[in-house]
Amino acid sequence: MNRITLLSLLTLGAFFSNFGFAAEEAVKLQATGTFIKNEKGALVFTNDKDKKKYYAFNKGTIEKVGDLTDKKVKIIAKIKKKEGAKITLMTYIVSVKPVK
Repeated sequence: MNRITLLSLLTLGAFFSNFGFAAEEAVKLQATGTFIKNEKGALVFTNDKDKKKYYAFNKGTIEKVGDLTDKKVKIIAKIKKKEGAKITLMTYIVSVKPVK
């Protein structure tokens, strides 16, 4: 009986914990803007349209940008805004192309 109770509580806890992650799903971003390195060395994309900033934080994302820093680019990326956080993270870049 104790095992059944323990398993049902664990299952119930796992079920409700998934709702918290659903609110933080990645959103697709299609924008034109510029990547720069800020004073702390972080790679930051600034959207030309609304001037919002998105921080690239993982190695794969930074490698895809390559030598396109300080140049106008068109990107398709996935972003994630965590509740309570002051920044928006760019989690994955689908494509990045220079604008002519």
